[in-house]
Amino acid sequence: MSIMSEKIVVITGATGGIGSALAHWVIEHGGRVAVSGSDTQKVSDLVRELGEHACGLSVDVSNEADNQALVDLAESTFGRVDGAFLNAGIEGRVAPFNDQSDDDWERVFNVNFHGVRLGAKAVIPALKRAGGGSIVMTSSVAGVRGAPGLSPYVASKHALIGLMRSLAAEYGKEAIRINTLNPGPVDNRMMRSIEEQSNPGQAEIVKQAFTTRIPLGRYVNNQECAAMAGFLLSDQASGVTGNTFMVDGGYCAG
Repeated sequence: MSIMSEKIVVITGATGGIGSALAHWVIEHGGRVAVSGSDTQKVSDLVRELGEHACGLSVDVSNEADNQALVDLAESTFGRVDGAFLNAGIEGRVAPFNDQSDDDWERVFNVNFHGVRLGAKAVIPALKRAGGGSIVMTSSVAGVRGAPGLSPYVASKHALIGLMRSLAAEYGKEAIRINTLNPGPVDNRMMRSIEEQSNPGQAEIVKQAFTTRIPLGRYVNNQECAAMAGFLLSDQASGVTGNTFMVDGGYCAG
């Protein structure tokens, strides 16, 4: 039997690198997915690519009704929800703390924190109806350490860990497990943006500086992050809740 046999997973931020990789992983391992993103065309393209075991919806994760609509779509299409990968996130601007405006802070927190909070609010009743399940929230190595120039992003990812631990303690009795995935530097669009913003025109130098701090000597990739998220969503992680899971090539070891 496949690790995700017949499991139904809701995925936000599914048109990004890690989200898309997880959607493919779930289906390859026997599951079904309800995917979302902010771009209608990208969502449609992803659903078409994933095939008959996928449905999708364009959503604004900072909107409570949109989160509920995604969960409703999953239940109406597949009959229930067994898990959720609350993954939508943005990096925001790279700038000194005193140059980050209220709008900068609100934009990042609306997606990175409130988007996950509202996703959890929508999916927890569905997981209860299914008799339990698993939620994985995408935090970051920035959820456990600081980073100059990224104060809104770092603060939002720290906040997610606090939310995860609180909800894990509250909903364990309902057989709902909640953990965070904490990627390190990932070889995808977000890191390209951070590199370029950190030193315009010299992104490769920034990448090299990050890489020298990673014991494995490279960035991790989307598939490696998706594999950890998939494990946490599966029954093989049935005793795992309230924890942070680094996929960082050893970045936080030093």
